[in-house]
Amino acid sequence: MPQTLLGFDVSSTTIGYCVLEIDGTNIRFKKASYLKPSKTGTIIERIVDTRDKIESIIKKVKPDYIAIEDIVQFMQGKSTAKTIIMLTSFNRMIGLCAYDYLKRSPELFSVMTIRHGLKTGKDLPKKEDMPELVAKHLGITFPYEINKNGNIKVESYDIADGIAVALYYAFVLTGKTKRKVKKK
Repeated sequence: MPQTLLGFDVSSTTIGYCVLEIDGTNIRFKKASYLKPSKTGTIIERIVDTRDKIESIIKKVKPDYIAIEDIVQFMQGKSTAKTIIMLTSFNRMIGLCAYDYLKRSPELFSVMTIRHGLKTGKDLPKKEDMPELVAKHLGITFPYEINKNGNIKVESYDIADGIAVALYYAFVLTGKTKRKVKKK
C-alpha cells in the first residue's frame, strides 16, 4: 500500500515543501510548493499564522511520514543570533505540528546529510544545483516558478530544498541510502 511522505525546508521567509508517494521501493513525485510566512504582526502572530497554514497542509496531505531540514546553528558570514532564533522558532513550530499529527517526532536531517545523500558524484551539490538534481532523481521536469521578467524566482530553490528533504527521507525509507530510521 502506498505511503505518503511530506518534506519541509523551513525559513522565516519561505517554506518549501514536497509530497512524495512511496510504494515498495518506488518513489513518485506528487506535489511541491512553498508558502510565505507573514511579515506583519508580532513574532507570535507570525508563528501562529504560519502554524495554521502548515496544519492545513498536513491535514490535506495526510502524510504517513514527515521530514524537516534541521536548523543550521551557524553559517560563517550568514547567520546572526537574531536569524538563528527566528529560524529555530519556525522550524520547531513545524516540528510540533508534525508531532501533533503523527503522534511521534518527525525526522530531522541536516542540510549536509541531505546533500551527501543525494549527490551523484564526488562533489557536494550547491543550492543552485538542487532543482536539476532532485528532478533527475525523480525523473521529472523541475517545476520552476518564473517571475514577470521571465527569470527563475528564488522560491524555486526553496521548493527544490523541500523536495530534497522529502527525497532523502524516501531514500532512507526505501533502503536507497545507508542511514536507518524507524518505519511507521
